[in-house]
Amino acid sequence: MLFVVTELREGDRREWRRHPGDIARLAGWGALLTFALVLSAVIPAALRSASADLVQFFTSLPQPARYALVGVAQIAIVVVPAIVIGWLAARRQLAEIGSVVGAGIAAALVMWALTGWLDRVVPPQVIDDLPSNSIASSSFPSTSYLAAMVAGATVISPLLPKMWRIAAWVAVWLTIFVRVVTAVQAPVNIAVTFALGGVIGSAVLVAFGSPIRRPGASTLRDVLAESGYAVHDLRDETLMTGRRTYVGTGEDGPIVVVYVDHDDRDAALLSQLIRAVRVQSVDVDTLSVQPDRRVAHQGLVTAMARRAEVRTPDVVAVAPGGGHGAVIALEAATGVPIGDVDEPALISDAALVDAWRQLDRLHAARIAHRSLTRQHIYVDDDEVMLVDLEFARLSASNDQLAVDAAEMLVSTALVVGVDRALDAATSSARSTLERALAFIQPAALPAATRRAVRKDKELLEALRSGLQARLEVPPVELEQLDRISVAKIVSWVGFAVLAFFILGLASSWSDITDAMSDANWWWAVPVFIATLIGTVGGAMSLSGSVVRDVPLGEATVIMFGQSFLNRFTPMNAGGMAMRIRYLQKGGTDTTVATAAIGLTSAASGVMQVVFIAFFFLWSSSDPTAGLSLDRGEESGGALGTMTAVFVVAAVIAAVLIALTPRLREWVIGFVRSTRDKIRRDFGELARRPGKLLLLFGGAGLSKLTTIVAFAAACRAFDIDLAFAELGALYLGANTVASAVPTPGGVGAIEAALVLVLSNAGVDDATAWAAVLLFRLINFWFPTIPGYLALRVSERRELV
Repeated sequence: MLFVVTELREGDRREWRRHPGDIARLAGWGALLTFALVLSAVIPAALRSASADLVQFFTSLPQPARYALVGVAQIAIVVVPAIVIGWLAARRQLAEIGSVVGAGIAAALVMWALTGWLDRVVPPQVIDDLPSNSIASSSFPSTSYLAAMVAGATVISPLLPKMWRIAAWVAVWLTIFVRVVTAVQAPVNIAVTFALGGVIGSAVLVAFGSPIRRPGASTLRDVLAESGYAVHDLRDETLMTGRRTYVGTGEDGPIVVVYVDHDDRDAALLSQLIRAVRVQSVDVDTLSVQPDRRVAHQGLVTAMARRAEVRTPDVVAVAPGGGHGAVIALEAATGVPIGDVDEPALISDAALVDAWRQLDRLHAARIAHRSLTRQHIYVDDDEVMLVDLEFARLSASNDQLAVDAAEMLVSTALVVGVDRALDAATSSARSTLERALAFIQPAALPAATRRAVRKDKELLEALRSGLQARLEVPPVELEQLDRISVAKIVSWVGFAVLAFFILGLASSWSDITDAMSDANWWWAVPVFIATLIGTVGGAMSLSGSVVRDVPLGEATVIMFGQSFLNRFTPMNAGGMAMRIRYLQKGGTDTTVATAAIGLTSAASGVMQVVFIAFFFLWSSSDPTAGLSLDRGEESGGALGTMTAVFVVAAVIAAVLIALTPRLREWVIGFVRSTRDKIRRDFGELARRPGKLLLLFGGAGLSKLTTIVAFAAACRAFDIDLAFAELGALYLGANTVASAVPTPGGVGAIEAALVLVLSNAGVDDATAWAAVLLFRLINFWFPTIPGYLALRVSERRELV
C-alpha cells in the first residue's frame, strides 16, 4: 500500500460542473439562517441587551483603538473584493466574474428587503463619536454590502488557490468581527447577513456549478508515479458506483482511482446528519468524514475482507491528507454491476448463490458492507464481486449484519425477481435471514435502493411473506427505525401552533373580556351575512366545475354540509369526499368528479393570488407591518418590504429555471402535462363562459365575503384601519397560516391575524377580541346550519 500526496494544478480546472458538496453547504447555511431569524423573532429583547453590552464595551476602549478597528473593517471590505475581481479579470474568467457579481447582487437585494424588519426587531446601537473624516461613514459597510461580500466569497472560494481562499475568508471574518464589536450592527443582524450571503452563494453554485474542483488525470498519474506506482494510462473523471472515479491501467492491470476532497466530506456529513435524524438504532453512522481517514478506513476494511477471502478489488495505493483531498487506487472490478444487466436471465442462479457466499464470508469476519446497492454487486459469469467498502463497518453487530442481508435480498430481487432472489438467499445462514426479516423495510435501505423500491410498492411485502414461508417462521414485527416521519412532524407543528394559540389566549383573557364588553355588536350582523353569502359563493364554484347543470340550491346545501365535516376531519378530507359523492350521485364520472374538486381548489388558489395582488396594490400601507415589533408605527407603502421580497424571489426563481436545464425541463413538462390534462378533462367546460364565470366568480365571491366579515369584526371594536389594509393583512396572514397542518388552520390563523393586527397598531386585547368574533362567526357558526344541511342531504339522498 503506497501513501501519496495530491495537489491541484492550474490546468486541472477544465469544465463547469455541479458538486454534491454544494448541496450540503447550502443546507448548512440554510440551517444557520433559519436559526438566526428565529432568534430575532423569539428573543428580540435579549438581543437588544447584547447589542447594548457590546456598545458599552466598545466605548470603554481608547479612542484611537476604536478609530483603527473601524478603519480596518472599511479598508478590508473594499480592498478584498477589488483584488478578487481584478484577479479574475486578469485571467479573463468572465463566467466566474458573472457568478460572483450575480451572487453578490442577489444577496444584497434580499438583505435589503430584510433590513427594515431586522432593524426594528434588534436596532443597531450606533457609535456616535467616530471620526467624521474617516474613509467612509461609520455605518459602512451596510448589511447588504456584507451579504454580497459573503455570497461572493462563497462562490469564488472553489476557484482560488488555498492561500488566497484562506486570505479571503480571513478578511470576511475580520470585517464581521469588527462590525460586531463596534456594534454598528446588532450581532444577530450580522449573523443573518453572514448566513444569507452563504445561502445565496451556495445556491448559485448548486444552480450553475463551478469549474471542476478535482485534479486532472495527468496530475494523479504523476503523483502515483512519484510514489513508486507506475500508471500507464489514466482517463479523466467519470461516475462509477455512485462515486467520481478515474479509470486507467496500472502495473498489474486495470485500476480505478477515487479522489476524495472537501466536497465529498460535506456531502457525507450532510448524508450522515439526515440519516441520523431520520433513522434510529442500527444505522447511526459515526464514521469519519475527513478525506484522509475515509480512504484509510476503506483500505483497512478492504484488507480485512480480502483476508477473509471475500472477492473484492484490492487496494494498490492510498493517499491520506495533503493538498485538497485524498486518493485511493484499487484494482478494477471484473464484470458489470447487476443493475446494468439488461436481462435477468443473464444472471445465473450460481451467481446469485455466490453473492450470498461472498456476503457470508464478509459477515464471518464481522464486517458489514452497509451499502449493498445494485451498483455495488458485480457479476462475471457465475462469480460475484462486492465492491466499494467505503462505508463498511468493522466489528459489526448482529443487527448491522442483518441489515446487510436485507439489502442484498432487496437489491437482487429488484433485478431477478422475488422468487429467484429468495431461492438464492436460502443458501445463506438461517439465523441471519431470520433477523433480516425485521429490516426488510425502506428505512433500512440505502437511498438508491429506496428510490427503486418506490416504483414497486409490493416488492418488500412479497419478500417478507416469501422469506417467512421458506424459513417457516411466524410473521415478524418490523424494527422501529424511523425516528421522525411526516405524520410526526405534522403532529408536532400542529401541537406547537395550538399551544401558542391557547397560551396567548389564556394570558390575555381578562383584557379580552374587557375589550368584548366595549364591542359594537351591531357589526356582528354583517359578519353573519357575509359568512352565509360566502358559502353560496362556494356553491357557485362547485356548480361551475362540471359541464352538467348543478342546481345552486343543492350545491349550497352540500357546501353547508361539507363545512360541518371539515371542522372535524384533517385536511378537509370529509368535505372533499362529500362533494365528490354528490357529483357522482348526479351522474358525473368518479374520475371527473375528483378532478372537478381539484379544479375548485385551483380556482380558489388563482383568486387568492389575484386578491393578494389587488389588495397589496390598493392598500395605502404595507401589509407586512405585521412583521414589525414597533406598535403604532406606520407601515411603508404598498410596494414595501413584502413587494420587494416577492420581486426578488420571483427574479431569482425565473433565473434558476432559465439557467438550470433539469429544473427547466421539469417546469416545462409540468406546464405541458397540466395544459394537456385541462384540455382533456375540461375542454368542454372551457367552451362555456357561464361555467367559467361560476367557477372563478364563486371562488372570488367566497374570498371577498371572508375579507368583508373580517373587516366588519374589526369595526365592531373600533379598529379604524382602512378596508384595503385589512384585506391585505388578512390575505397575508391567511396565506402564511395555511401552511400549518391543523384542521381549518385552527390556532394558526388566529395567531397570525392577532400578530398582524397588533403590529399594525392595535393593542393585543382588542386584536384578540376582533379575531375571536370573526372566527366564531365565520368558522364555527356554519357548523350549526352545516349539521342541518348534512341531515337534509342524507334524507334527500344527495350523497
